[in-house]
Amino acid sequence: MESPHSNLLPEVDSLPDGFVDGATEPPLNSPKTQEETTNHETVAIEKTEKPRTFPVPLCETDGNEDDEVADLIQESIKLELEFEQKEKEASPPISQTLSEGSTQNSTLSKEMDSLKPKKQEVVESKRKGSKNMFKSEKEFLEFMLKYQQVLSERDSAITVRDKLESLCRELQQCKRVSTEGQTLRSDLSTKFQDAIMDVSIKLDEQKNESLTQLKENEMLRTKLKHLADQFMLSEQQHEQRLKQKTLELQISALKIKQHEEKLIHEQSQMKVYADQVSQLLSTEKNLRLQLTSDGDKFQQFQDALVKSNEVFETFKQEIDKMSKAIKELRKENAFLKNKTEKSDITLIELVEERERLKKLLEKTKKQKDKLESLCRSLQAERKQKETNSADSAVQP
Repeated sequence: MESPHSNLLPEVDSLPDGFVDGATEPPLNSPKTQEETTNHETVAIEKTEKPRTFPVPLCETDGNEDDEVADLIQESIKLELEFEQKEKEASPPISQTLSEGSTQNSTLSKEMDSLKPKKQEVVESKRKGSKNMFKSEKEFLEFMLKYQQVLSERDSAITVRDKLESLCRELQQCKRVSTEGQTLRSDLSTKFQDAIMDVSIKLDEQKNESLTQLKENEMLRTKLKHLADQFMLSEQQHEQRLKQKTLELQISALKIKQHEEKLIHEQSQMKVYADQVSQLLSTEKNLRLQLTSDGDKFQQFQDALVKSNEVFETFKQEIDKMSKAIKELRKENAFLKNKTEKSDITLIELVEERERLKKLLEKTKKQKDKLESLCRSLQAERKQKETNSADSAVQP
């Protein structure tokens, strides 16, 4: 078995630029100018300024090859940096000579003559550097091809190792699953027992709550029954009161009918009395004619007057009875008003009929006054006749 450090694989992002499979390679014999080559070299140097290292080498051979590649890259970077420093050192005198050339023409020619050999040296150094860089690129490309072959071999080894690792992981997972299953079973058993205890406690609580609810429901049922009985009793009492009121209304209607019949009978009696009064008037006229004839007829007339007085007294008594009956009717009407509000219309009719009776009574009173005045006049005439008869008896 390999060490755990060798199991770690390099990531794609950790590889340096150009080390990925399928990367497009530039042609070896492509015609380029010196400036393009220098630009390409500077770009390659900039890319390789921050080389990415693998996290852990797969094996000893892979680690040695990677170290050699890193050493080559570092050497190329150092060469480029030295070349750039030389160019920077050569460029400031040129700029200074150009700035001073405007002021001092004599010194310019001398300085330019002194700078010409330096420029030639710089150009030659650049050419040598470009040639060296071109050679290093060729070597680097060949090394890249070899490195890709090594990578393909490593990938095949990695696939085999991955398969073995997957099998080992599956075995470890099976072991973990078995151990986890046992732990889960124990946990589940404990949880199940706890859940059973919780459920039993909740069931006991629910039983207690249900018992309390049942007791409350029974109390509510008894209260509802009591309220329903009270409601039924109140309805029965209300119905009885309604029946009593209907009976009282019927009784009051019967009484009203009786009073109406009494009033009709009294009206008929009043008519009879009026007829009698008319008859008495006729008799009085006859008596006036017969007073001159004889005294017997005068006595008969007196007897008739006595009878008329008796009739008048009976008429007075009947009028008193009618007034008492009217008072009683008033009391009964007030009593009926307090008991029966619905019989107001009938009572109003009774009041109207009462007013009619009052009018009739007033008429009868007026007629009585007239009769009394007539009787007085008749008595006065009788007295005059008696005095005249006495005078006539005294004169012979």
